[in-house]
Parts: sequence; C-alpha cells; structure tokens
Amino acid sequence: MKVKIGIIGAKFAGDFHAQSWRGVPEAILYAIADIDSEARKFFASVHKIEKTYNDYKKLLEDPEIDLVDICLPNFLHAEVAIAAMKAGKNVICEKPFATTLEDGERIVAVQKETGQKYFYAEDWIFAPSLVRVKNLLEEGAIGKVLYLKGKEVHNGSHSPFAQKIKFCGGGSVIHLAVHPIGFFHHLLGMPVSVTGRCSGGGEKNMVHKKMEGEDWGFGILSYADGTEVTVEGNYVTRGGMDDVVEIYGTDGRLTADMTFGNPLKVFSMKGYGYAIEKAEFTQGWTYPAVDEHQALGYKDELKHFKDCVTGEAKQIRGTSAEDGLNILKIIDAIYRSNSTGKRIDL
Repeated sequence: MKVKIGIIGAKFAGDFHAQSWRGVPEAILYAIADIDSEARKFFASVHKIEKTYNDYKKLLEDPEIDLVDICLPNFLHAEVAIAAMKAGKNVICEKPFATTLEDGERIVAVQKETGQKYFYAEDWIFAPSLVRVKNLLEEGAIGKVLYLKGKEVHNGSHSPFAQKIKFCGGGSVIHLAVHPIGFFHHLLGMPVSVTGRCSGGGEKNMVHKKMEGEDWGFGILSYADGTEVTVEGNYVTRGGMDDVVEIYGTDGRLTADMTFGNPLKVFSMKGYGYAIEKAEFTQGWTYPAVDEHQALGYKDELKHFKDCVTGEAKQIRGTSAEDGLNILKIIDAIYRSNSTGKRIDL
C-alpha cells in the first residue's frame, strides 16, 4: 500500500529524510513545504517533488497526503505537530519532542484527542548495530546488565536556531544526548532519578561562548533495579560526529560504534568531498561513512513508520508521543539537577 509523504522543512534534516524515504518501498515523496523559496525549489528539484508549498498549513490541507514528516527547528515541533494532527494527518517529528514540557503535554493531549498516529523519530532505536545490541542483551550474552553509557558528540551545530534557548530548548543535551537517552528509554523505560551536570552556557561554555545553551552536558540515570546509565552530549569534540554505546554486564561487555566503526578507511593527500557528519577535513587517514543514513537507523525508522500507517507493523516502544514526552522529562531533569545541584527524583 502506497503512502504519500509531505515533508515540512527543506534544509538539513528534511534533505536526509528525503534521501532515506527514497529507499522505502511504496513511500511516495509527494510534497514539500518551506518558507524559503530558494531552498524549497532546490529541494523539489533534487528530490523530484512536484507539489510545493510556501506555508505548511497549505500542505496540511492537501487531501492526498497520508503522513507529514516534520523536519523543522525545535521550537516549531509542537506547533506544527499539533496543527497536523488537528488537520487529520499522521505525524513524524524529528527530535526533540518539544522545547518545553508544557508544549510536550499539549502534543500528547492532541494526539489522544484526535487519534492520529504520532511517531517520535529516535533513529538510534533502528540503527542496525543497536538492534543487534538489543538482541544480544535479550539473549543474555553479557549476563545481567549493570551499567550502560552512551554519547553523541561533535564540534557544534551548524544551525542558527541552535544558538538561542528560546529556539532550541537548551544546548548539547537536548540536541545530542537526546539520542542515547531515547535509546536507553527504549531499552529500560523511565529511570527513578536523574543527576545532571552541564557547562554554564555563554561565556561559561568550554568553547562556544556565543551559544546560550550548554556546549557540554552529562547525565546519570538511575533505575529501580540498581542499573546505572550515563549519557553525554557535547559540542567540544573534533574529528566528526562520534556516536558510541557501551554496556557492561556480569558476564561480559559490548561496544557499538555507529560512526567510526565502519570497515572503510582512506588515506588522502589532497582530501575528498565528504567523510562523515561534522568532519572538519578529509586529508590524511579518515574513516568515511559507507551508508550513514542506514547506519544511524533513518531508513529502517521511516520504513517502520510507513508500515505502521498501512497496518503492516505495530509501533515500537520508544516512538510514541508519550515516549517523546518521557524523554523530554529526563532531559528537563538533567537541566534541573544541574541548576540546583541536586538529584531529581522522577
């Protein structure tokens, strides 16, 4: 069964979503909406999309669209998701769920009220290496799990919207640590308490003095059964985006390196076009991504959401509106713990 996709947002996230959608059987890239006319026209040309809109509300009025894919700056996630569900559309939304708990609660309320499908797009849940990790844990390969840690780090966001808290909701925790938080929530559910530590923002940041949010953040998530989890997101790491999960058990350990764990390495004197997201240069020894969108889970994630719309799959844990709100609560707890110096009980 074919599903017609309307993407809202023609920049970075919209582009890699569109590339991933093209690998999903029976998914049709049907429309794009963006207020930037040049970006909209370029996007439509590259991805061969005939229908274009300068206002997302006009896209929502299109009766042909089955599924709306929101790829916008953080502060617009709640507004557009709520409008889409009220317009009778199923929704996919990129992370974070929202920039405030109040907006997150509004999304959950509207989803329940309308009955539309909402898909919180945490790609790590679908990353092939982490799917295998989950299978190994369920098999008991490393015994009882004791401690898990995960990080997404790189040298800073390219988006102008990432510089102001009113637009993005925070700094590296809500932008980057959101991924390991989302994956561990998928595995373990909600922690009972959270402790957080972040750089101070602005002049108190380690590197990015003009960024209002933190450029380094760390959280400890404690679970009722004694399992401990640490998560990190930072903008102070050079050399390209670094995504790693490590898990320690009574009978073993495992590591999943999603961005530098590929089998390809290159030595180049003059450099080449692209290695991996946020890599500053490509001279010398590099480890270029083979299929970045597949390795990070985007292709399988979007296929799963399409299959849920057609009734071919049941929505996986960690991707609902309620899950998105829970993940936002964990992020909020990290920030509150950092500001108060206290552990936050959930």
